[in-house]
Parts: sequence; structure tokens; C-alpha cells
Amino acid sequence: MDVDMPLVEAHADHTNGKRRRTSNCSEESRFPSKQQVLSDVPKWQTVSEKAFNGIVSIRFYVPASFDGDSPLCSEATGFIVDAKRGIILTNRHVVGPGPFVGEAIMHDHEEISVRAIYRDPIHDFGFLQFDPSQVKYMKIEEIRLAPENARVGIDVRVIGNDAGEKLSILNGSISRVDRNAPAYGQITYNDFNTFYLQAASSLSGGSSGSPVIDINGDAVALQAGGRCEEATNFFLPLDRVKRALGLIQDGKHVPRGTIQTEFIYETFDEIRRTGLPEDIEAMVRKAYPESIGMLLASTVLPEGPSSAAGIEPSDVLLRIDGEIVTHFVLFEKYLDDNVGGSLSIQVVRNGEIIDLTVAVQDMHTLTPSQYVVYGSSVVHNFSYQMAYSCNLPVRGVFVASPTELLQGMHKAVGVILEKVDGKTVSNIDDFVCVMQTIPDHSQISIDFFTIDDIHRKKSVTMYVEHQWQKMSVYTRNDSTGYWDCKRITDFAKALDPTPVNVRFPIMDNDNAGKAAKVSHSIVKVHNMTPVSAEGYTSGPRDGYGVIVDASKGLVVVDQYTVPTSICELSIIIASSCTIPAKLKFLHPTHNFAIIQYDPALIGESDLCEIELSPTPLKPGDPTHMITQSSYGDLLCINTVVTSTVPIRIGRSAYPKWRGINDEVMVLDSPKANDYYFGVLADDEGRAQALWTTYNAMEDKKAVRAAMSIQAIKPALELLKRDEEPRLRSLNIEVSVVSIAKAISAGLSAKRVEELQQTRSSRNVMLRINSIESLSRASGVLEDLDIIISINGKSVRTISDLDVQYSHDVLDMVVLRQKKELTLQVETTECDRNTNKIVFWAGAALQAPYKAVLQQSRKIPSGVCIASIANGSPANMYGLQSAFWITHVAHKATPDLDTFERVISECPDNTYISVKTMSFEMVPVVLTIKMCYHYWPTTSLTRDPSSESGWKSRIICDPDGVSNNMLD
Repeated sequence: MDVDMPLVEAHADHTNGKRRRTSNCSEESRFPSKQQVLSDVPKWQTVSEKAFNGIVSIRFYVPASFDGDSPLCSEATGFIVDAKRGIILTNRHVVGPGPFVGEAIMHDHEEISVRAIYRDPIHDFGFLQFDPSQVKYMKIEEIRLAPENARVGIDVRVIGNDAGEKLSILNGSISRVDRNAPAYGQITYNDFNTFYLQAASSLSGGSSGSPVIDINGDAVALQAGGRCEEATNFFLPLDRVKRALGLIQDGKHVPRGTIQTEFIYETFDEIRRTGLPEDIEAMVRKAYPESIGMLLASTVLPEGPSSAAGIEPSDVLLRIDGEIVTHFVLFEKYLDDNVGGSLSIQVVRNGEIIDLTVAVQDMHTLTPSQYVVYGSSVVHNFSYQMAYSCNLPVRGVFVASPTELLQGMHKAVGVILEKVDGKTVSNIDDFVCVMQTIPDHSQISIDFFTIDDIHRKKSVTMYVEHQWQKMSVYTRNDSTGYWDCKRITDFAKALDPTPVNVRFPIMDNDNAGKAAKVSHSIVKVHNMTPVSAEGYTSGPRDGYGVIVDASKGLVVVDQYTVPTSICELSIIIASSCTIPAKLKFLHPTHNFAIIQYDPALIGESDLCEIELSPTPLKPGDPTHMITQSSYGDLLCINTVVTSTVPIRIGRSAYPKWRGINDEVMVLDSPKANDYYFGVLADDEGRAQALWTTYNAMEDKKAVRAAMSIQAIKPALELLKRDEEPRLRSLNIEVSVVSIAKAISAGLSAKRVEELQQTRSSRNVMLRINSIESLSRASGVLEDLDIIISINGKSVRTISDLDVQYSHDVLDMVVLRQKKELTLQVETTECDRNTNKIVFWAGAALQAPYKAVLQQSRKIPSGVCIASIANGSPANMYGLQSAFWITHVAHKATPDLDTFERVISECPDNTYISVKTMSFEMVPVVLTIKMCYHYWPTTSLTRDPSSESGWKSRIICDPDGVSNNMLD
């Protein structure tokens, strides 16, 4: 992924596309002769070769969301501007305003760690630093900054890591030196209050931070961005860069002043339209004969110094402290030299000169230097950069990553918090204090608005689970390059629960008849998946369930809502009562889970459990579908079952659970597909089937279908007897095949006659598609076996496989390669529980889970990569989900316990060899550099004695903190 800033002209480009004269040079002096161009060729070669040893390729990752940027891994370019101190100049959008971890690769491919020591608050430059003594085999060259040499018409070379190719050399010619800063979009980084250079040079990803070299070998500008569709690029001038470098070299702070106003450069013909008097224009032109315009106030931030002083948009800047100012360099010099003081400013408004006094703020204080991680959400103070992009005051709390805070709108962007649990939050200190006062297991409201819709306030409900949603405060430390972490542990304890009286709304639908009573059994289920596991990402999942035993608090819900055993559950009854719940059972193949709440938490209520119908639904049967709308309205859809079909959910590229070996019912009403969950009931109000949503492949719509209520009975009956469901399974996936195809595969005429005597709605048989690796059936049964009978009974439908749930051994007759085989096949106890996860270098590792076993012919290791976090070492160095790790540091890792022991010996900030096997069984050897500061190694183990059911252990964490884990 590249980080060159593509140009998206979200705002007006105030240059208006005009060609402008920028100097009074004659045409002959501006363009070199043909002989001069030819003589420059060998000189360019010498200049380029010398620059090579001063240009580095930067490989880096951003471990946390910050100021509109998401976690990422990328590459860019930088160049050495101080060889003695090891200072590298690159772009601000490379260094970033938030945490940064990177390394520089020298021309001779020596690799050196770099740390961020400065990023400008608004201009697109920053400095990295390395230890020069670590460069052992190459003489370091530094490239001199020469902003004064940037002129229209000169030829330049951009030498950098273009498109990932180390040290590409691209030609260009500077065509403008007075372009306004390009606009890249709204909720992203934008530069302002500076000129940019424009050149004809086709650059792409990786060139960010490249030096723009003139024929003398000096850097006249810094590559920053460009238009994706044109051969046009934009370079940052180096005036303020050179000043900042000098101060850093002297060990001084870099003062940066602001009056919270964006100015743009407008030509005189445009300025006249604002009412600029002719005599003032003449005066300015006389003072600066080469000037062709003036600075115009474009954006004045509310509540800022300019707004307080009375500056208004469209004011034309005339003087600062008595001196005429028409150029950004002089304008910024005044601001930077008067931080904490004030300036006398003259502006021209409607033809009149107005004198104002404006306070100058420290711009660094308007750029956040702290952020708070709460669970997987990230918040920090609203920045000057974001405020400028949407013309808002520089105050408030910005949500950089909303996953757990905005559980109902976890994909919202540009979010600014206003209130948490009814309390105003103006900064992150307020946010931390409020969150500490909220009792565990509470339900609170969060009020906010988004940058792209500032006129509308919004609110979501958040379920607070402090045992999962840990809080840490990170503070930037420019001396180390890291953001120091402080763990917040003092939170309010959970309140003692009190029973709540609930009443269900009345179902206003006479067509439902007695089926309406089912509506008093349907509840909403909220699942906050705390960690990424089994192919699913962390975050909120909401759905519906139905009460099947009110005395024991048992609720059936689909696995679209509860796909894994790592979950934090609660149910909402009658849209008025929220109580916690625990997972009791996950079915291995059918699309349902059973969860349990404490009935003692319900006071007087008209809720009831459903009554199960003894008669299965058949095609042609009428039924009543009772469901809820997204607004909580109770609905009834009278419909008919049109057919019964085997469910077919395609495999995912990254294995995750999917429903298999199940026959579902299709309904006549297309309206049913508008609802995620429902109960199909007969005229007596007895439940016949559940309308459920199935997890589907990536980029595919979720599948909705009706599952027979009979499927839940085996597990439900055990739970009603207070027994833990221990169903057994063959661990096979089957599909239907016609008898005609079975005959072509060798099915005898005698078997055909027997099958036809068996009453069935279809002339089909079952064929084995796959067998789980490591199951007891593996090696006995084979793919493509056609099942003839089990325990002496012919197998015609998927429901004939239900016998597997209660038998340790099955006598099976199968057809294989035109031969009938009689086999004894052992079943395996079903267990969908994940018992351990290890978090290492941004990868979540676990033993091969059911979806992996279903899709793999061979299991090369007991360490499977379940997920990879963006902006992590695992992401940067090439690990992928569904890979297996077989060796670490040349030591075999056959299981998670061994893996833990091996990695506990691996030092921080060092490369570790990792041997992996891809899901396609291709060996891949990688090296990964550890960074325990942002990515500590921890393990999460199931522990029924703890409140959350899990116990966390820190394995490698030099700072002594673990950000998103349990204690």
C-alpha cells in the first residue's frame, strides 16, 4: 500500500487554472539551449549517483488509528539531511501525527531502525532519526536543503522509492512555484498556508518523501503528492523545513504559531472582485514588483484567535506589524516568531483598511499528543487538522476508531463525542473520568455528531463490559520515538442486579390468531465479540432469539449473531429490560446456539416460552411467521412453505463457521427475506420452525431460511435436565446426489429397489463431500463415498444422519469406486469451544478450529493464524490469516503451549524467523521484527472460575502493560 497523497479536489482549487508569470526573466534566460541540455546529461548522472547514498527507503507501520488515519503498513522515501546526527527528512503523512514504527533501508541495503522526532502540525514534512554508528558498510551522504534554488523552468530529478521500486529516477520540470496547497479530501490530512511547487512528473506510490534534486545535487523541494490521472505532481517548498532542521540541530524547540485561519493566494484580478482599491493594489505591486497576488482569508475557525479578533472570510491580508505581506514565508515567519504574543494585522474588507490585534497560539498544542484506547476503540482530542477540514472549533473528543464505543454505528467516520452517559466530554481527560464512573455491565447512551453531517445529532447505546474493554492512555515521547502507555484500572464495580418488570407490546394483527402469543417469546440478543477469532473480527453483532425455557432462561439464537464461543452476551426483553446472558451450546452444523439468562432478574412479566410443535412443516403447509421490525414492532406474515432444500453455503477464503448438513424451508412470501429472525407457528401458536440468518461468504448477501424446530430438540432436552450437551458427530459434510448418478457410480439394482421401497419425497442419496481432519471418521470414510445405510437403516435424507448424535460407533454401508463397503465408524464428541488464543505480533493464534478442520485435508501444525491486525508486525512482514506456523526461531511449534515457550525467549526489537504453511499447503518462510511496546504477547485461556470466563497472561511485554486483554 502506498502513501503518496492522491489528489481529490474536495475543495475549490483557488489557482483557477491560470498561467501566471512568476519572475521577470526573459524567455531566452528561462529555457536552456540544446547544447546546454546535452552537456548536462553526464552531470545529472554524477549528481544522481552521489545522491544515492543519502536517500533511504522507509518501511513502516502505524499501529493505531489517529486523526483520520487508519492502521496500515506502507513504504515511502526519505533523505538524509544531517549525516552526523542521523536525521532523515520525509513527509508528515509518512511520519504521521500518531504512533510510528519504521526502519530505513540504505542504498547498500543496510537496515536501520528509525524513530520519529518531529512532525509539523500542518505542513507535509517530518523528521526521523537513526543511529549513524549502526551504518557499517556505506559512507553516508547528506543532501543540502536549498529552497532558494526552486524556480520555474528548472529541470529536476525525483529520486525515491517510486511504486515500491528502490531508487527510481524520474525526470520533471518545475512549472509553478506559487500553487495553493492541494486538497486531498475532508477526513484526512491536508496542508495549508503554504505555497506548493507544481511539476510535470509521473510519480506513484512510495515516492512520498523523495528529494527533488536540482542539477547541483541540492534538494529544492520535497515530493508530497500528485494527481493520479495526470502526470502532475506537487512538491513542498523547503523554507520552513530548513528553519525547523536548524532548530532541531541546535537542540531547540521548533516554535509554530497560528491564528487559526487558512489563507489562500489569489491573483490580483481575483482580489479586485473582493473590493480591493486600485491605490492599494498599486502600493503592493510597487513594494513587490514580482508579486502577482495577495493572501485572502478563506477559513476562519470559530472560537479561534482570528475569530475573536474580528477577521472574516474574504478579508485580504495587507500588513503584519506594519510590513506588507503577500507571501506565505513571511506570513509564517511572523507567526512562528511571536508564539504566545500578538500581532498587529491590517486587512482590506470591502475596500476599507481595518486594523486588528490577533493573539498567536502555539500550533503544537492544537495537535493531539495523547490518545486513549478503550477496548479496540481509539479517541483523542479534536485536532486543528480536522477542525480546519470542517470549519469547527478546536475542541471536543474525536473518535478515531469507533468499534466498541459506537456499537450500533461501528463503521461511522469523523465522529465527535458530545456526551457519554449524559455527561459532557470536552477532552479525553473528561472521557476517561466519565468512563471510570460507569459501573460494569451497564447500558449507557453516547451522543455524537459526524463531520460530514454536523447539523444532526445522533445517539447510540453502548454495553459496558470493563473486563474486556480495557483502557490505556498513550502519550507521545519524542525522545524515544514511542508513545508511553499508562493503564487505567480503576473502574466502578457492577451494581447488584434488581428484578425488572416487563410487559410486551400488544401485537396489532388479527390475522396472527393464536400464533400471536409467540411474540411474547422473542427477545433481542446483543453480542459484543471481544477478540477476533475463528475467522470473525471483533465487534458488535445484534440479532434476535426465542425463549424455549422460561424457568431456566434458555434462549435459542442463530449463529449469525453468536458465531463463536468467545462472546459477551446480553438480551433485551420487550425493548425495556437488558440482562446479561451466557453461552451454553453451539451446534456443530445447524444454525443455532443456546444461551441462558438468569430468570431471577425478571420481575412481573408476561413473557412466555414457545411450545414446540410435534409435527414438522412440509411443503404446501400454511404457517404464521412472527417477527419484529427494526423499530421493535411485532409483525405477522401469513405464508406457505414452498419447498424443503439442503442448505448450501460456500466456503470462505478464510475459514469461518457455516451451516452444513441441514435441510431448510423456503417460504412463499418474499417479505420474509427482509427480516433476520422469526418464529414459524401453526394455528395453535406452536413453534414449527425458526427463521434464521446464515453466515455467508465474503462479499455475499446473508442467506435467510427456515430451520425445523426439531433440530434444537437433542441439545435442548439435555439442557432442560441440567446436563451439558455432549452430542456426537461423524464430522462429515454431505450433499445430495440423484439415484441415477449413484447407479452410474456402481449402485446395484438390488439397492435401487430397496431405496425405492423407502418412502421419500426425493429419489436422492447422500454423498460425502469432505471429512474433517483429525476426526475419527478420517481414514475410514473417504470423500465421494455414497452413504447407503447407517445401523441397517437406508439413508435418504439429511435428517437420517441424526442418529450420529447419540452413538459412539455407527455401522455404515457406503458405495466407493463401484463397491459396497461395510464399515464401523467412530463418532467424535462435538466441541465448538475455543479454549485458548495467543496474541503475538498482531496475529491471533489458536488451535485449528472446526471451520479449518472442515476445509483442510492436512493439518501441518497445531498453531493456526485466526486473524491479523492491520498496522501490526504480522501485517507488515507478510503473515496471513489461515496460515499455520510450524517453526519459530528454527524450533518446531506443534501446539500453542510449545509456541508460547519458544516466543517467550525471543528478544524485543529483533527479527525472528518464522516458518509457515499457507492454506494451499505452500511453505513460506518469513522474518518478523518484534515490537512488544505496541504488540505485547499475551495468551487468553478459558477459565470458568473467572467472572468473564477467561484468564489472560502476559508473555512478552517490556512495559508491563497489556492493552486489550483481561487481567
